[in-house]
This record gives sequence, structure tokens and C-alpha cells, in this order.
Amino acid sequence: MTTIRKAEIFSILLFLFLSLACLFYPSSTAMVLIRMTALIGLASGLLFFFDAFHKKRSLDLVASIVCLLYFGWALLWWKRDADILRTLFIVYYAIIAAVFYIQTILDLKDHSSDWKAELLLAFFYTCFVVFSSYRLATISHLLALYFFIQACQMGLELYFFSSPYNARYYSFRDWIMLPAWFVSVFPSFVMGHLVEKKMHDENTHFDAKKSEDKPDLIVWIHTGEYGTTLYGHMTFSRDSIMYSYGDYDVAKMKWFKTMGPGIFFSVNDQIYANNCCIVEHCPLFAYGIKLTDEQKQKFEAMKDSILSQTIRWHCPMQEAYFKTGHASLADFEKDYASRLWDRTCAIFRMYTKGQWAWYSLLGNNCSNYSSAMLNEIGLHIPVSKGIVSPGEFFEYFEQAYQDPDSCVISKSWHSAKVPSTLFDTID
Repeated sequence: MTTIRKAEIFSILLFLFLSLACLFYPSSTAMVLIRMTALIGLASGLLFFFDAFHKKRSLDLVASIVCLLYFGWALLWWKRDADILRTLFIVYYAIIAAVFYIQTILDLKDHSSDWKAELLLAFFYTCFVVFSSYRLATISHLLALYFFIQACQMGLELYFFSSPYNARYYSFRDWIMLPAWFVSVFPSFVMGHLVEKKMHDENTHFDAKKSEDKPDLIVWIHTGEYGTTLYGHMTFSRDSIMYSYGDYDVAKMKWFKTMGPGIFFSVNDQIYANNCCIVEHCPLFAYGIKLTDEQKQKFEAMKDSILSQTIRWHCPMQEAYFKTGHASLADFEKDYASRLWDRTCAIFRMYTKGQWAWYSLLGNNCSNYSSAMLNEIGLHIPVSKGIVSPGEFFEYFEQAYQDPDSCVISKSWHSAKVPSTLFDTID
């Protein structure tokens, strides 16, 4: 039994236990959950505080202050658990409502027909914020329902993927993902486990293939070792060309760098992968996919569509080079697009129309983009509504590989800490 499968079985049992506890002991469970989050806040705050000075990272100091403030708040309000939970629910629903309002504006700006559904969901969550006089028991019962749904979802997932004939139907189901933070950082935990096992000369369940055929397309799940890189990135490649989408125009980023012009780039996949692992400290998981002839034709049509909606865009280092005839990476080291161009010769294009003209971390992000493009060619990848992270697709492709009837025929991992997993490219 694989480590991921064991973790899923444990998660099912944990969710069932939490569901029953919230249902039959609402007040006690609520207090325990508050105490647990307070302790996590204290531990996280102290760890961030240590890193802030040990590794000289100013953002860690901010994170430490936030975590410790939460711990103090929960500690001072320890006799008012209902008020704490009510406040947390209001904040949680307010954030979700804001995400859908932002996506509605982006949809209207890009003339997307999805704006009505996004606005309806935003209004729905706004109602939760306005009518938020929850009793402690009501909140616990809502949590009980949530945990029960999670247990059912994961149980059905294990059942469907246990038979190769059910996986195709499973892929069309609506995804009810785990809490966003856990799903996002899960690949990082798995990568750390693989690196540790490899360093002890132990076998891993990755680096495998179930067919001698060469993959026609590869989906790359990026993870990280620290900070925002933990939440990862998602790209795909075909014929040795990597395709990526993100917010790379720093000068035009808005809302704390969560929104900006939609930038697309293409680059050699192996050179890009090595750069991610060695320079950017972002290890990768790669899942190989076998395409039908029809899907290959649709991929070419999808590429043409991207070109028709985009124009060439140049990173700051390129702009400086065009103006003066020379440019030093040292002057642009903090700009990711410039680092990427200097080290990989990536070609950038900016969307000028269509749904992807604006990137949004909480809506039109890299995961939604990659899944949308791949679904255009008929891969039927399940997609959530709202905040979607690469970690969600990591779990999907890992399970799909285990299905002998799926089109996912290989998987591998790549980390600078294990040089044998890197590609043999020309420096």
C-alpha cells in the first residue's frame, strides 16, 4: 500500500471521527478546535520568528506577528468560543464572497458568460456574512456536515479508482477538495518524504511507468521548500515545449500581487525543469499522458487559439537589453520573468482578449488555466469552483496513474537535492 493511500485511509477515519464529535459533542469539539488552532498559531509564530532573524526574512517577521496575535486573541477570548467561531465564520465567508465578486468583475471585463453564476455564488456567501448570528451548536453541526462530506468524497474516490472501469466516470464528478492550505502544501510533504527516502537509498513509489509507450503530453506539478513556493505551480508540455501561465508583469500587479495581466510563456521543458529545481528551489512531479490522434489535433488547435489571443511581451531585462544593447541579471535578480528569460530563453506572450486576459490568484490562476487548456483537448480533468491549487491536481493525477485503464502512463519526480532526478541538458 502506497504512502498516499495510507494517508487517504487515515484521512477518511479522521474526518468521520471529527464529524461524529461535532455532531454529538458540539460545544466541547468547538473548544478543542479553538485550542488546537491557537497552539498551531503559537508554534507557527515562534517558528516564523526564529526564521525571520536566522534567515533574515522580513516577511517571516510579519507572519510571526500575525500568528502570535491570533494566539493571543484566542487565549484572551477563551471563555467566548461562540464569538470566536462566529467571527472566524464571518471572515471565512467574506473572503469567499470577495473571491467570487472579483471573478465576476473579471468575467464581465472579458465578456465571459460565467459572470452570472459567479455573481450568484458571491451573493449566496454574502448572505452568510450578513445573517451570521450562528449559535455554537449550529456552527459545530455545519462542521460535522463538512467533515462527513469529506469522508464520503475520499471514500468514493478510493472505491472508484479501485476499478479501472469506474475511473472514467469518476473523472466527471464535482471535486470537493480538502481545506485549501493542506491541499496546496501536500505535494511539498510528499517531495520531502521522497528526498529523505532517496538519501537513505530506499525505494520510492515514484519514477514508474505502466506502459512502454512514450507520453504524448506531460503535466508538471511544481512544489516548493519555503514560503509562497509551497503552494506550487502547474504547467504542461508536449514535444519538449513547456507551456505556462501566470502573473509575471510586476509593474502592473494589483491587490497585493494577486491580480495582473495574464502572461503566457513557452520554453524547453527539460531546461525549464532543471532551472526550477536548481535555481528556483521548486521540485517537480511529472505525469506522462497518452493522447489519441483526435486529442493531438485538438492540442494544435488549442495552441493556435493561444497565439490568436496573445501578443509578444518582453520582461524588464529584455526591455533594458533592447534599449541599451546590454543588461545584467544582477540588476533584475528579483524579477522572476527576467531570471527565467536569462537562464532559459523563455518566450513570453500577453493575453489581450478572452477569459485569460487577467490573471487572478483566486480565480484565473495557473491551475485553472492548465486544466482548462487540457480539457479543451478532451482529458476531462475535474475542476473545482473558487480557489484551486496545484496540490489538488497532484492528488488527481497520482490516483489516475494507479488506474490501469487511465491515460496517465508514467510519473516521475525531480529535485536538485537528488541530482540523479535532473535532466542531462547543456548548461
